[in-house]
Amino acid sequence: MDGRLVDYDQANVHIMTHCLHYGGGVFEGIRIYETGKGRAIFRLREHMARFLASAKVISLKIPYSLDELCQAVKDTAKANAGVQVDYIRPLAYYGTGTYGLNPAKLPTNVAIAVVYMGVYLGEEQMQKGARLITSSWEKPSNRAAALNAKICGNYINSVVARLEAMNKGADEALMLNSEGNVAEGTGENIFMVRGGKLFTPPLSSGILEGITRDSIMQIAMDTDMPVTEREITRSELYVADEVFMTGTAAEVQAIHSIDSQVIGAGRPGPVTLKLQKAFREAARGQNQHYMHWLDFV
Repeated sequence: MDGRLVDYDQANVHIMTHCLHYGGGVFEGIRIYETGKGRAIFRLREHMARFLASAKVISLKIPYSLDELCQAVKDTAKANAGVQVDYIRPLAYYGTGTYGLNPAKLPTNVAIAVVYMGVYLGEEQMQKGARLITSSWEKPSNRAAALNAKICGNYINSVVARLEAMNKGADEALMLNSEGNVAEGTGENIFMVRGGKLFTPPLSSGILEGITRDSIMQIAMDTDMPVTEREITRSELYVADEVFMTGTAAEVQAIHSIDSQVIGAGRPGPVTLKLQKAFREAARGQNQHYMHWLDFV
């Protein structure tokens, strides 16, 4: 926290922290994997570059360079050697000093936590596919929020949608944008397979520029599977051959059904399984072609 290592139980903030009241902060989620050469952080530099870009959107001045932030993440991971961890959470936020909305004169606090998350939606969901509902809550429009940035306050939209899904017995929520087209999950990007072709909504549809999304697109193109970015309707997903979600926490998650409409054969399809396997190998240092995505600690 703010340049020094702090024990987990001592990592506290003041009750009047501006971000706690108004959501003025940015964050990242980064996976750390066990590989044959030790622990490795997946696409660290890309994550921290997005961290800085998100901060710029809300005029949050982070007093560290990209190199310094990357080193701080590695130092925090090293300090947790011997502990079961698999997930890193960098966080920067407006601190204390004023109680109104304007944070212009407030200090910026920066923290990096390393924790254990495990399989995000559950082992059974990873094996058989997750069950989605379309949330009654839509994504804000690009006029209403900076959706390309991982801003803390933006995620209350995802929180209420996820709660709605859980209350209705689903594993996750599908969120539509203000035009009624598919946007993303509460914390994952969406891909659709139809006729052997791979589709995903464009960034203009109001989605996060996902790093796992980018990884899957690169892997797909490297295996002669072109990816088309275009608007997708909810009913297209119903009749797709396969649907899967991607995200740092979720990795590559097959979808079993949406709004009780079973997708394809109702189990992870061949394209999903192929990309799941390729991503797993890339993230765990088992494919030399993607070793540049790993930072060993």
